Amino acid sequence: MRKANMNLNTLIMSLAMLGLTACGGPSKAGLEARDAAYSRIDLINTQIGYSQAQQAFETGQLHDSLELIEKTVERYPEAAEYHLLHGRVLLELHRLDEALAAIEAALEQDETLADAHYFIGIVHQRWSEDDEAYEHYLKATELDDTSPQYLLAAAEALVALGRNEEAKNLLEGRLRKFEHHPAFRHLLGQIAQLQGDREAAARLYEEASLLQPDDMQLVEELANAQFLAEQIPACLDTIRIIESGNHILNMQMTLLKARCLMQSERYTEARIIYGELRTSAPNDVRIWEEWGWLAWLLEDRRGLQEAGERVTKLAPDHSTGWVMLAVIDRTENALAAAEAHLETAVACEDAGSLAWVMLSRIRRMRGDAAGADTAWANAIHLDDSLRNDPRVVGVIDGNG
Repeated sequence: MRKANMNLNTLIMSLAMLGLTACGGPSKAGLEARDAAYSRIDLINTQIGYSQAQQAFETGQLHDSLELIEKTVERYPEAAEYHLLHGRVLLELHRLDEALAAIEAALEQDETLADAHYFIGIVHQRWSEDDEAYEHYLKATELDDTSPQYLLAAAEALVALGRNEEAKNLLEGRLRKFEHHPAFRHLLGQIAQLQGDREAAARLYEEASLLQPDDMQLVEELANAQFLAEQIPACLDTIRIIESGNHILNMQMTLLKARCLMQSERYTEARIIYGELRTSAPNDVRIWEEWGWLAWLLEDRRGLQEAGERVTKLAPDHSTGWVMLAVIDRTENALAAAEAHLETAVACEDAGSLAWVMLSRIRRMRGDAAGADTAWANAIHLDDSLRNDPRVVGVIDGNG
């Protein structure tokens, strides 16, 4: 930088000397030439300053970049790109009001600058002003329809606004243009999940994963989507892909594998994984709850007892642990204890129909017909399909 300044100073001195040695002082043409030379030198200086500011910005030296770009903008305020860089630096420094003013100044110099609208959209999004963000993202897309980030940002803003169908239509309308870009199918998959279309979500996540197979986070999202779509064999295949790539399964994927094995009635394999998970995460309520259900399926009374005691200790406001203890009570014919545990369970906010069905049965066994009918009515209120469920009709309800 110092060498560059010395060269510029030498050039200026040479120009000055040329002016002084001319006969009778510089002519009008000479003055104009000198002014033009000064202008060119000044422009070179601002370009150097801009380049240095940009380099500092890209390497994370934000305060150095800000100092350089502020000087550059002051020397040459007509350049839209200088204002834009100024705004981007301020944005990274979380000085949002100043950033907005700088980026708007860039638009004043060049209203066709798509990047300016994009970064104004980011400012509004930081302020949770998603409507305004969407308008600017869409404007950026209209000015430059070759940039995928503008379109994705516009669609994401629509999703934030709950306008999922509009976001879907926006992406699908231009999907052919970006057919090899995985982020489009990824976002469409997320929208499908929000709309409850789990099969479409799994398909779109798979398409995105095929376009970017090395993205393990995306592969994990695919596995989750397949599980939610009840595509259990496919989910296990996806998990095997992760394992075959020498990637160690994180706890979430390990738990998902155990769930898939349990859904596939491969209980022994699932039992081994749940055993390892209980050791590695002894205070994770989800693991103990799922282990308890598996123990119930395996008729493992000791495991069910352990799970029930652990869940009621870790999460006494969860109904699950109390239901598990009631099952143990029922097998030991301790009906009063079972009823007490089930009454605690149905008092929990997360209590489902199962707790009420069991309570109805226990009360009927204890001769409390009115109490059984009340519990059964509450179970029906939570799950009307129980009216025709052959597992309970005539056994739990008032007819049996």
